[in-house]
Amino acid sequence: MVENGNADNVQEFMQEQVNKMFELSGTLKLPTIGPMYAFSKDFSSYANDFVTLGKDMVELKSNMDSYWSLVSAAYARAVRETVERAPMQLTTKEDFENYRRASIEAFEENFTALFTSSEFSEVYGKLFGSQLNVSKAMQSIVEKNFKTLNLPTRSEVDEMLKDIVELKRTVRDMKRSVEARNDQARIAT
Repeated sequence: MVENGNADNVQEFMQEQVNKMFELSGTLKLPTIGPMYAFSKDFSSYANDFVTLGKDMVELKSNMDSYWSLVSAAYARAVRETVERAPMQLTTKEDFENYRRASIEAFEENFTALFTSSEFSEVYGKLFGSQLNVSKAMQSIVEKNFKTLNLPTRSEVDEMLKDIVELKRTVRDMKRSVEARNDQARIAT
């Protein structure tokens, strides 16, 4: 069993270790080369990026809950209407066919009404927008990390791909031009 005074000492020691772990002064005294210095130099920018990502993820969760709430309500209505419309006993092949038709009609009506409603459009638009915001925030963090690690970022790779396509087009045009001149030279001789 731990004595109360000893427990206080352990608590103080743990608090001190946590403070040391999150203390930035030691991190900022690192050599001025390498990725750790670059990461620590942009620490506040990273913190802001992660706060933004967190906010975007909370918004995404909220919008996703709204979306699934609407879908779930439409599903529940469709099931209820299927039960109301379907035959009580399924003894014949015709009963099964009537149940199938009632089910198809109920689900089709309810989900068509859902998908054509202005409320669904608004909720889906918010959901899609928040998904794009999360993707954009994550992409920003990844680009910053690639830049810090001296790796090509996505925007730099996109620029290189555009240059390669342009070079291919130029080479293809030059080949056609040379072939046309060679054809004209053969015709002239």
